[in-house]
Amino acid sequence: MKIIVISGSAHANGASTYLADRFVAGSTAAGHQVERYNVVDHQTNFVMVAENEDPIPQDDDGAQLLNKVVAADLVVLVTPVYYYAMSSLLKTVIDRFYEVNEELKQADKRIMMMATAYDPDEHVFDSMKINYRQLVNYLGWHDAGTVWDHGALTHPQIDQYGQQAYDLGARLRD
Repeated sequence: MKIIVISGSAHANGASTYLADRFVAGSTAAGHQVERYNVVDHQTNFVMVAENEDPIPQDDDGAQLLNKVVAADLVVLVTPVYYYAMSSLLKTVIDRFYEVNEELKQADKRIMMMATAYDPDEHVFDSMKINYRQLVNYLGWHDAGTVWDHGALTHPQIDQYGQQAYDLGARLRD
């Protein structure tokens, strides 16, 4: 299976990176082809749309990423929570999906979401869960699993959620 893991965190060694690393380790061990795309390491401009609703091409790394998303069987979104939502880095990438919207909506793909929050209250993810369900439904993709890591900076919990991320990757079947 071809997998693209899109990380939307500016914190290079943070909890979101840890979850992404654990997922990559599990899915690689299961024999899948995994590519990692850390948004902070690339220039990805905002989506621009002309008056006729056509996307305006951007001079950035976005087209390269979109090609990888189109080619992938599974798209994994990884983000910290900022003010009850995904990071603006990840949201910018998802907005760019508009450029290949019809291709993505016609594709038989799977999607996963992994999110981390410092807040120990699991309700910190409520609005993100709604947004994620809406994205899955809009694209017509199949939800392949989620990890919602609240209290992400406490090591026993991060290890627990890291194991969940690893297991999600390790249990994937084509």
